[in-house]
Parts: sequence; C-alpha cells; structure tokens
Amino acid sequence: MTALYLAAFGLVMLLVAVSMQWAIASSAEDKVRSELESSSKVIDRIWSMRTQELQSVAGPLALDFGFREAVASDDTATIRSALGNIASRIDLPNAFIVKYDGSVVGMRPEQDSSYNEELWDRLDSGWHSGALRIGDTTYQAVAAEIRAPGLIGWLVLGRKLDAGEMRDISRLSAIPVSVSVVRRTEAGRWVYDRDGRPVADRNLAALLARLEEIGAASGQTSQRMGGTMVLARALGESDGVATTAMMLDFSIDDALAEYDGLRLAVLLSGLLGLLVMAFASASLARRIVRPIVALEKAAQALERGEARSLPVLSSDEIGKLTGSFNAMAEEIVTRETRIRHMAYHDGLTDLPNRARLREEIDHRLAALEGGGSEPFALLFLDLDNFKITNDTLGHRVGDQLLKLVARRLVELDDRTFVARTGGDEFCLIVAGQDVRLRAAQIAAMAIEQVNEPASVEGHFLRAAVSIGSSEAPEDSTSAEDLIKHADLALHAAKAAGRGRYRRFTADLDTNAHKRRSIEVDLHNAVKNGEFELYFQPLFNLAKNRFSAFEALIRWNHPKKGLVSPVDFIPVAEDTGLIVPIGEWVLKEACRQAATWPEDIRVAVNFSTVQFAQSGLVNMVFQTLATSGLAPDRLEIEITESLFLENTGSVREVLHGLKNVGVRIALDDFGTGFSSLSYLRKFPFDKIKIDRSFIIELLQEDEAGAVVKAITDLAAALHMETTAEGVEEPEQVEALRAFGCTTLQGYLFSKPIPASEAAKLVNGEAAAELRA
Repeated sequence: MTALYLAAFGLVMLLVAVSMQWAIASSAEDKVRSELESSSKVIDRIWSMRTQELQSVAGPLALDFGFREAVASDDTATIRSALGNIASRIDLPNAFIVKYDGSVVGMRPEQDSSYNEELWDRLDSGWHSGALRIGDTTYQAVAAEIRAPGLIGWLVLGRKLDAGEMRDISRLSAIPVSVSVVRRTEAGRWVYDRDGRPVADRNLAALLARLEEIGAASGQTSQRMGGTMVLARALGESDGVATTAMMLDFSIDDALAEYDGLRLAVLLSGLLGLLVMAFASASLARRIVRPIVALEKAAQALERGEARSLPVLSSDEIGKLTGSFNAMAEEIVTRETRIRHMAYHDGLTDLPNRARLREEIDHRLAALEGGGSEPFALLFLDLDNFKITNDTLGHRVGDQLLKLVARRLVELDDRTFVARTGGDEFCLIVAGQDVRLRAAQIAAMAIEQVNEPASVEGHFLRAAVSIGSSEAPEDSTSAEDLIKHADLALHAAKAAGRGRYRRFTADLDTNAHKRRSIEVDLHNAVKNGEFELYFQPLFNLAKNRFSAFEALIRWNHPKKGLVSPVDFIPVAEDTGLIVPIGEWVLKEACRQAATWPEDIRVAVNFSTVQFAQSGLVNMVFQTLATSGLAPDRLEIEITESLFLENTGSVREVLHGLKNVGVRIALDDFGTGFSSLSYLRKFPFDKIKIDRSFIIELLQEDEAGAVVKAITDLAAALHMETTAEGVEEPEQVEALRAFGCTTLQGYLFSKPIPASEAAKLVNGEAAAELRA
C-alpha cells in the first residue's frame, strides 16, 4: 500500500510538475507577448504624439503667409532662416522644402540629395507622415503642403531614428525590451537600419515577410523564436507595403527564470511523502496557485488600465515575483499618468489643452443634465496683435508672454477652469448660479490683469485680450455649439474694437449663417458672372465739369436682387474671392473707360488682399494693354489699412504701379493714425478726404480746419484732393475756398449704371454745375 500510494503520489506529482511547467511556460509566453503588445502600444502612442508635435509645427508654418510667399518667390534666405529657427526651437536635425518642381531648399551641404526624385514622388502621391530614409539616416518625418493658393511644394520635418532614439524608446517599455529598426532595400531585402547588415535569421525574415503580406495599415505581427518573443510593427510604407519596421524582442527564458524556485519547491514538496501530502497540498494552494491567480487577475486589470497592487505575503520566489509585479505595475501606472498628462496638457504653459477642455465641457454638461452641476459659461480669449510680438521680438519672447498670461489667468479665481487651446488662445469655464454676472466679472478681471505691463526678456510689454462667451444651458447643451457660440462672440468682440468682452447672442449665429450663405453664393456669382459696375462721377472744381468716375461693384443676386458691397466685400476678402472679383472689376472698368473721352479718368478700389498677391503690377499692365486705356487715365484707390502688415512690399508694388504710369489715391484720409507718414513715404497723386469731415464741415469749425489743413498739405506735396460725401451746395463753396480739387457725392450724382455713365460722359460738357 505504501509503495502504491508512493507510486500514485509520485505519478500525481509528476503530472502536477509537468502540468505546472506547461502552464508556467504558456503563461510566461502569453504575458511576454502581452507585455510586448503593451510596449508597442506605448511606443505607438509616443510615435503618434511626436508625429503630432511635428505636424503642429509644420502645419502652421506651411500656412504662414510670409513663409508661403518666400517659397513662392524662391526667397532662399528667408526659407533657410525660417527652417533654422523652427529646427533650433524644437531640436530638429532636418527641416527642408521640396518644391513642386522637384528642387529641395534647406538641406545642409553635406546631405545627399540623390533621393530627391523618389521623395517628390512619395509627396506627390499623398505621403504626409511616417519613417523616411534621407541619405544614410532614417527619420520620423512629416510633410505639410504649401499652397499659394495652388500647391507649390511641401515642408518636411524629420527627427532621427538613431541608436539614442532607440534607447529612449526602449526605456518607455515596462519590460526590458530590445528595440531595433529594419528597412527594406530597393532589392526587396530587409537590413538593419543602424549598420546596413542583412537580416540573416530565417525566422526574422519570415516575420518581416508576413508584415509585408498583411500590409502596413495592419500595424504589427509577433512570433516566438526559440527562447525569444519578437514583435514587428510597421513605421513606414510605400504603396501599402511596409518599408520600415521596428522590432521589439524579449527573452521568454528570462521570464521563466523567476519560476526556478517554484519548480524546486514543487519537487521537494513531493519528496516529503504521504504524511505531508495534505499539508503540502494546502501549502501549494496557498503559496503557488493563489498568488499566480492573483497575479493573473492583477495583470488583466493592469492591461485594462486599472491600477492594482498585491500584498507581498512571503519572501520566497512568489513574494519576489509579486514584489516585481507591483513595481512593474507602479511604473506602468506612472508612465501612463505621465503620458495622459502629456496628451491632455499644453507643453508650454502646462495648462489643460483642447482635448482636456472638451472632456471637461462634456463632463459638466452631463452633470448639468443630471441636475448635479451649476450652470456654467465658456469664455474664449484671444490675445490682440500677438503675431506682431512674435514677428518683431521673436518666438522666445512670445512664449514667455504666453506663460505670463497663463499665470495671470490661473490667478484670477481658484474655481475657474483655465485651458490653452492653441497659439494665443485660452479658454475659461466659469460656473455659478448667477453665471452671466460672474462671467462678466471674470472677463473684466482678465482684460484688466492681462493688460498690466510687464518686463519679458528685457522688453516692456503690455498685452491685450478680447473675450467671447456662451452659457450652458441657456445658449446650448451641446459642447460643439457652446464652443462655436463662444468663438462667434470672440470674433464679435474683436470686430467691435478689440480688448473687449462680448456675450453670445442669437443674432451672432444668424449673422454667421448669413455670412456662410453669402460665401456660398459668392462662389456661384464669380462662376456665373452676376456682377456689374456702377459709376459715381467726380466733379472738377477748376474745370467746372465731371472729370472722372469711381467704379463701384454691384452684385445682382438671382433671388435677392442687388446685394450691398458692405455685405459681401468683407466675405470676399476673408475667403480670397476678392482677388478674381477685383481683377474682373479692373478689367471691366478699363474696358468701359476706354470708350469715354480721353480726358475722363476711372478710379478703381483695391483691397489689401489683392496687394498680397504676387504679379499685381503685371496684371494691371496687361489689363491696360488689352483694353487700350492710357495708364494715366486709371486711378487706383487704397486705404491706410494696407500699410499695417508689410510696408516694404507695399511700397515696392506702389512704385511698380507708378512706373507703369497709373495714378495712386489714398482713400478715407484722416481716419488713420499715421496718415502723414504715409504721404511722405509713398507716391500718391491724390488724397480723398473722408466724408466724416465733409458732413460736419458747415457745423463744426474743427472739421473745416482739418479739411483746410489737408488741402494745404496736399498742395504743398503737389497732390490733388477729392472731398467725399458732398450733398449740399454750401459745402461746394466752402471746399472751393479751401482749394479742394474735385468733389464727389449725391449732390452731383448717385452711382449710376455703365450705360448712364456713358451718356453722361458724352453730354457732360453741357452738364456743368452752376453754383
């Protein structure tokens, strides 16, 4: 019986030992595979975040007007300067431009450019991010299209995938994995990216071949190879086939080594015999089975993202394994916490970012719907003229100013949620029963605090902010609508003069829909030719007759009739449609004026958006040549707002127009803040006195003094003057006494169609004004 029991016990123990060995090996392999996949997810998240970081730099730069103009005009010095600045600011080893003609700008001299044609083909086929081989180095790279407005090239930013980068990536893993990058040569062979060695191992080659078969979009595949588990994931692809991959491997034998003590314990417990069988079984259940089950459950919870810590009940191998698991779980939670913080916070100010803001809004809306939260207001803040600070003092000063503004907003109220949503934009969430009053108070405090002067990097700065708000639940219970409404209110605050606070009202949404409708209809109007020109005559006091006409556009909407330029010109300027519309106006005005007597001029208004287009002077020259109109019969009218952005380029265009022979008039003179300096610097032929002075001419002595000063100044500078808005005969005599050259207003004529203008011109000699 003893022998039988011993044999039975030995057999059972053997079966137990074999089963446990299989279970441990299987569990270890599954856990290693799971850990590799978890590490791959972490690495994939970091890869995505770094790609987004590069895209967040490349996108705005590619959209920057000055940068696009530099690329369009082949301004290599400006391009290299911009690329150097952005590369040094975020520590990029490679930043360059691939132009649409295949040329490359911004490469360092030592870099190989033999890949240019291949890279151009990839960019042209729509590639925008992934692994990119440049010379002898592989980069994590992104590309952003540069349009002006058509596609003229791509901005490419890259970060090296070298040995140091691989070490940094491997440290992000919760287990000690080995990370390497392989790439597929043109011959179809896989080689190690670091030194170009071929992947000789057949199993590795088969794994990479399977990665090619499943496609780059599928992401990854894994396989056990002897005592090692290997996972391969695609980094780059061409035509849907993986061309660059990252391999992560971890030793299963190392994972099993921690179970050696467990195996020995099972063997010794079997030798104790039948007398200790019950005790051994209980001990085994207590010391082995239960901890392993607990570890497995804890590992599953950890895989779901739940923090789990097991009590260490012994100092043996199981206890050590439990302690190691706890340490690993704590490290994973710490890394996940850090990654989440990076994903939901702004890197410059450490404030919550747009994604975290959206979460907060959704959370508050859900609580509000359940009756467990107070009403709240969403305040959108935007710094006024922040771009000027960046352009004149540099991004370093701009970043420090943003940090200062962030601190001041946080200090406003400890119950206010503050986020930075991008660029110079911030957002506040203010809650309370009397939320409207509280939001207005916080907005007033924000405007006052942000406007406080401060010394930033040795520069004395005073920031200003415009604010718009919407309220929940009054304005909406949708996060999208609240954000849209607050943004509409912000734009209304800026339109009202900046440095102001505006709460959302229904009319803002109505105006936004109206503006969108106008934008859609404008596209059709340009396509269908729904515009026509009206002309308002200018009366010459010296000649006592009409000597010129100002061309004014009118839109004959098929359903709405005549649409006022006040309604559609701002939309056309914002959308860029003013460029084709303005070109049509110029061509049509010149065509009509060419049929008039040779001593009659035509005046055409030009938008600041038109001046931003390259080839403006050439377009004017070709229009004059096509119409046959003498250059000195064309008068281009501009406003002072044209000089606010780039005085140098404006001066160049104006001198180019003067060289063609075109006359230049400064419209709405007297309403700007630096008109006198413009008169000295730019080649104007005429000054148009703003109608606000003419309206008050007979009532306010100051208005008359201003008009007299303007006419005297113009005479001293050999410029003509035109008074706008003349509606009374007495105004004519006063302006004649002041020495004004020409008059324009309803006293003489409202804007009239082209056909009536032609009749007026042909009979104009008999239509003299007698006053």
